[in-house]
Amino acid sequence: GSGRLKLTVLSEDRLQMKWKETEGNINGYKVRVKPMAGDSEQEVMLKTKTPKATVGGLSPTKEYTLQVYVLNGSQEALFAKRKFVIEELKNASQTRNNRRNSGAASGKNLTSLGNPAAEHGGVAEATPPPLNTVLTQPAKDRAEKKRQKGIQLKGSGETARNQPSVEASMTEATPTTTKSSQRPPANPERGSLGKEKPTKDSLRRGSQFQCDTSAMTDIILLVDGSWSIGRNNFKLIKEFLSNLISPFNIAQDKIRVGLSQYSSDPRTEWDLSAYSTRDQVLEAMRNLRYKGGNTFTGLALTHVLEQNLKPDAGARLEAEKLVILLTDGKSQDDANLAAQTLKNLGIEIFAIGVKNADEAELKQVASEPLELTVYNVLDFPLLSSLVGRLTRVLCTRIKEKNNKENAGSTVKDIPVNMGPQLSPTDLKISAVTSKSMHLTWSPPLRPPKKYRIVYYPSKGGIPKEVVLDGAVSSLRLSNLTSHTEYLVSVLPIYDTVVGDGLRGVTSTLPLSSPRSLRVSELSHNSIRLSWKAVQGATQYLVLCSAAPNGAEDYTMEVKVAQPEVLLDGLSPSTEYSVAVYAMYGEDASDPASIQETTLALSPPRYLSFSELSHASVRVSWEAASAAVKAHRVTYVSSRGSNTGEVEVPGAATSTVLRPLSSLTQYFISVQSMYDEGDSFPITGNVTTLKVPLPRALKVTELSGSSLRLQWEAVAASDVVVYQIKWSTVGGEKPQELSVAGNVATAVLPGLQKNTDYKISIWAYYKDGARSDTVSVQHRTNSRSPPTNLFIDSETPTSLQVHWTPPDGRVQHYKIIYNPVSDAGAQQTIMASGKSSSVTLQSLLPDRAYKVIVSAIHYTGESESTSTTGRTGKCVTPVLSKFPSIRGFIPSKAE
Repeated sequence: GSGRLKLTVLSEDRLQMKWKETEGNINGYKVRVKPMAGDSEQEVMLKTKTPKATVGGLSPTKEYTLQVYVLNGSQEALFAKRKFVIEELKNASQTRNNRRNSGAASGKNLTSLGNPAAEHGGVAEATPPPLNTVLTQPAKDRAEKKRQKGIQLKGSGETARNQPSVEASMTEATPTTTKSSQRPPANPERGSLGKEKPTKDSLRRGSQFQCDTSAMTDIILLVDGSWSIGRNNFKLIKEFLSNLISPFNIAQDKIRVGLSQYSSDPRTEWDLSAYSTRDQVLEAMRNLRYKGGNTFTGLALTHVLEQNLKPDAGARLEAEKLVILLTDGKSQDDANLAAQTLKNLGIEIFAIGVKNADEAELKQVASEPLELTVYNVLDFPLLSSLVGRLTRVLCTRIKEKNNKENAGSTVKDIPVNMGPQLSPTDLKISAVTSKSMHLTWSPPLRPPKKYRIVYYPSKGGIPKEVVLDGAVSSLRLSNLTSHTEYLVSVLPIYDTVVGDGLRGVTSTLPLSSPRSLRVSELSHNSIRLSWKAVQGATQYLVLCSAAPNGAEDYTMEVKVAQPEVLLDGLSPSTEYSVAVYAMYGEDASDPASIQETTLALSPPRYLSFSELSHASVRVSWEAASAAVKAHRVTYVSSRGSNTGEVEVPGAATSTVLRPLSSLTQYFISVQSMYDEGDSFPITGNVTTLKVPLPRALKVTELSGSSLRLQWEAVAASDVVVYQIKWSTVGGEKPQELSVAGNVATAVLPGLQKNTDYKISIWAYYKDGARSDTVSVQHRTNSRSPPTNLFIDSETPTSLQVHWTPPDGRVQHYKIIYNPVSDAGAQQTIMASGKSSSVTLQSLLPDRAYKVIVSAIHYTGESESTSTTGRTGKCVTPVLSKFPSIRGFIPSKAE
């Protein structure tokens, strides 16, 4: 099912995935991104309701397995599976884009712009529209768009002299219907070109035109490689330049092509002498790598003069020289001065702007006439529309310049001297430092009266001069500017004539640059750099630049006295170019440069789970940085029905998640929150436990026919209700009873005696879960009372109580008695379990007594039985018969 997945690379480490939504009712999708087996990287697990998801924090070069599951209730089914590497996906996408862009450059794709030749199926470059007009559009729209910056395609040659005839015959494309736009071409030559059937190779190269001149010409391609261009657009630039140079006869003795790429600092990709055939140059163009950095066009033009147009770089004194500049933005330094120096030396500059290029700056840099040397297009795919016209213009200019009587460069190391008797010879420049140089020469046969020495920077500046006595033939020039090319002239002066002079050119040495530049500390928002101290440097200038998220170039400038610097406040996961200059007062050395990418916002580490129960879990982690402001913990159940989010302070290392559902798998993620944004999450999963059951059941028999059931509640706060069921073992219909969740006891009524009962209890919890059932068996006992209770042998102070013992083993009997007339005078005595009678002593005579007897069995107290008896009356003696004891009989009162 990998065909069901569409993967899109959002950045170096972020991937978006989409799939076709499944039919039927589902709960959502689960996405799992798993690194290859054996990799220590944490796998990513997430849930989504929609058929798309985005995952970040991936390695661009690692292989992952992507699995998409459909969730339906508690079930999940694998929907699609695919392996991927972000770099491979990105490269495949770029290949497709290049294919589309290549198609856009062909004639058939220009049909949408209203190109008549394209509608006839001709080659687009054979019949290009005028470059100073917007291609076919309504007149009122065209008038409006002409006022908008950057919308026009600059470089018209309609009125220019010496223009190829195929261009001179062009007319403005007028707003017409499709039918009228298919009129035959006005020019026969144009018409024949339009009818020529293009080949695939001609469409790819942009033109079948070939420049037949073999004139000696040195062409330097100066290509902007700054961040704002981007890698995909840089490929379009390479295709454009390849098509541009293809028509020319490239050889060591004919046309030579060199290329420098520039941004913060220029870089020679290959010299003029590097390649001697067209195929070699085209192969080098294909292998050209994107540089990146800021836009310093002035520095780049100076690099062309100082490096690319030197004899040791392949420049020929007798060859004409062209510089073709291509840029997409405004220079961050002064490009005009460097360009003027080149133009003063007879070097012609063509300026091509794309997208955000500054048109005024292009016109300042380019040579006259501007209508032939300045071009500006709205976007990179439109570069291909320039190829046909520009190759013809270049070819014509090369032919014209080589027909003139100018066979050499304006600057010559040592020109031919006329009049050897009056001219010095053998100029030598030695002891060159960053601030000085030493000149020596051989005097002429006739010593001059004086020498006039003139020197000035080749890129422009105020000439300085020194006058020496004619007997002197050496001089030390001091207070020069470092890393600067100087033109030096030594002119002999006689009384009536000035002899031919010597001329030379030498560059002062660059100031010592910082060495051993390295990154000593790196974080998500800072880079600490250190380098070796440079002797004589007064301070150091540090330039840090990047273009985060495709925005405009960002540059930070810092000056420090010591050979180290901390660059902070940077963006995470961003590549920065850092250049360090040693400053000598106002002068700066060449930079030492380095590129470094800040770390991603570090996610937390060591995710773990503890204190797991049916309704909660403790999530623990370790913060990766002290800069973390807070942590966000999110959880979602496997069924998607239970989700939540908790935010805790940055110093916290754990939190308890509750309430959770029992026996449920949860996907838990923790991400750290910084001032700059949120890190990618660290993820894991855990399954909650079953709900606990009631335990420690205890049964107590009550009097009558009931029992008391007691238990221990393990998670009482989560229990909604307890359900109790009891029945005889014999299987009679069970009885049930519900008890509130905050109660842990219940009375079971209506039981039979001497009967085995099975008693069961379980709990219902807040999340709807039911605990396992716990049961106990209990046999009820009779605990029969004594029977046949009666009283006899009444005396005035005693009663004898009799009974028949009940069945079963009796521990003892409890006898309670009191006068019927005085219930408060109740007394209790115990009798042995083996007895069947007891005598109540010390009673009052002639009184009715209530007697209650119960049997105390080993299983509890029986019901009681009662009866009533009466004590006897006292007998009064006849005293007359016994007079001798009268005095001893107490009176009634006594």
